[in-house]
Amino acid sequence: MLPRFVLFLLRPFAKPLRYGLLKLMKRRRLPRDHRPVIAASEHLLNEFMLPSVWKLFRDQKFRTVAGFRALPVAEHDRIWNELIVANISMIVLTLDAASSAVPPEDLHFWQEVQGHIPKQFQRELVRVGVSGENAKTMRQLIAMRDAEYADLARVLKKTSEFRDEMSHDFPNEMRDFVADIHSVSICTANHITRGKLKAGDPLIRVLRWWLLNLHGRVSTFVVRL
Repeated sequence: MLPRFVLFLLRPFAKPLRYGLLKLMKRRRLPRDHRPVIAASEHLLNEFMLPSVWKLFRDQKFRTVAGFRALPVAEHDRIWNELIVANISMIVLTLDAASSAVPPEDLHFWQEVQGHIPKQFQRELVRVGVSGENAKTMRQLIAMRDAEYADLARVLKKTSEFRDEMSHDFPNEMRDFVADIHSVSICTANHITRGKLKAGDPLIRVLRWWLLNLHGRVSTFVVRL
């Protein structure tokens, strides 16, 4: 084991080293070697999902519009779970949208990562001490919310308000992704408020900007890796 002072000296370089190793693993991956897919999924969860959720969860503006002061701790935990689910779903949607910007030889890799992320999240929960049953329940919740987001996105694309908002010059892929952003924001806000969401609630806007920020950072990561 490395002496503690050596580990302390290496701490500032840990993140760049992990990124460099991940880049190397992806570049030199072999057929049927799933380790690069697992490593990329871990990176997205630990370096993007968790910090993003934690930052929003502690944000005072978010807490104000979500009415944190009037809620018991059990409700805070439930909101945390909803943010986790929304964030993971947004990462998966971003990987799907960003796939058109990667070289053809990398397309299959990112498709594998996209499909593996919920499974990896279940593994990460077990690794940190969550029971297998609860970890499985969280993965099931992700799948259930994904279906809910997709249903609302299909409805949104048929509304006159959405069609008026989108330029006729926008490609279908962009229209689909904007509908996805709106649907995840609205559904998450609705679950946070336990179905008491009202039209124009500022919570929707806060969540939308949060998801857009995540989308931008994950898209940059995908293109550069």
